[in-house]
Amino acid sequence: MVIFSVPQMSSNMKSSAYGRLFTAVSRGEIHAAEGNLRSTGLVSRQVPFRLGRAFTLIELLVVIAIIAILAAMLLPALASAKQKALRISCLNNLRQLGVFMQLYTDSNNDTFPGTRAYTWFTPQNGSTDPLDNWWGQYIFPNNGNVTNNIANTVFRCPAILSTEYLPNGTPWSWAFNSDLVGYGFNTYFLGAFPQPGSIDNVLAGGFTYTPNTWFKRTGVRHPADTLLVCDSNPKTDGTDSSSCWWAKACENVAGSTSQQYEGVYILRHKGTGIVVFSDSHSEVRKDSDINPPVDPLGSGSAKALSNSRFWDPIQRAGDQ
Repeated sequence: MVIFSVPQMSSNMKSSAYGRLFTAVSRGEIHAAEGNLRSTGLVSRQVPFRLGRAFTLIELLVVIAIIAILAAMLLPALASAKQKALRISCLNNLRQLGVFMQLYTDSNNDTFPGTRAYTWFTPQNGSTDPLDNWWGQYIFPNNGNVTNNIANTVFRCPAILSTEYLPNGTPWSWAFNSDLVGYGFNTYFLGAFPQPGSIDNVLAGGFTYTPNTWFKRTGVRHPADTLLVCDSNPKTDGTDSSSCWWAKACENVAGSTSQQYEGVYILRHKGTGIVVFSDSHSEVRKDSDINPPVDPLGSGSAKALSNSRFWDPIQRAGDQ
């Protein structure tokens, strides 16, 4: 860097000096220009120019270590934010399914759909596959037109990856059918058809329960408490994820005598499951706040009635 100090001189001297200076600079003759400056007394001092010092290896490693520490601190927060976003998306999905159910009952004598196998129903796409004849098709707008993108968004939990695994290690992948949809309807109490009411009868705590082949919405005692549709997994044989069957709904390995785990699946959202209730509001629930701690079928114990008020539309066991 060059600093100018201009002494007193005549205008002719100034013009001559400046002329030589600018001529030298324009030609790229920097050293000559500096000589002209010194010879004319225009420069009183010169400050040397120095390039910035580069990082040493140790300094570079320190910077990398700091970045790694910051990344380690931020990644859990980012993962938590992602999980929260997936839960919110799933809550919205199930809320929409609750609305679809409301529209269905409004058009079908106030009656919830059966689980599957309507002999009078054919999907709009003409499929004859029994897996395509189920409640998701019945309540779906456009008469089950699965080409509509809603089928692949509203009926699919966003937390379901390309490949999921059952507790026994069996892999499964999402599909819009009764086995692999991953959202289960409270079929034991609200729509067991085509299952008869004579199967899986439960006697627990002095109360008797039988599946309801059909059930009317007006029969629901407390719509805000009655489970309608929820996160679910296929059974251990890879079937029926569209059905949640209260008699075998314990999700705890130690408490499940059936080993079918047909309750609200609670491992998809960091130890919680998403549920929509009969009034179409959806919530995040822990296992202890929605599922029976033991399978009601065959237990005979009043313990099996814990959380039954969220399943049984007439709440026989009261607030248990």
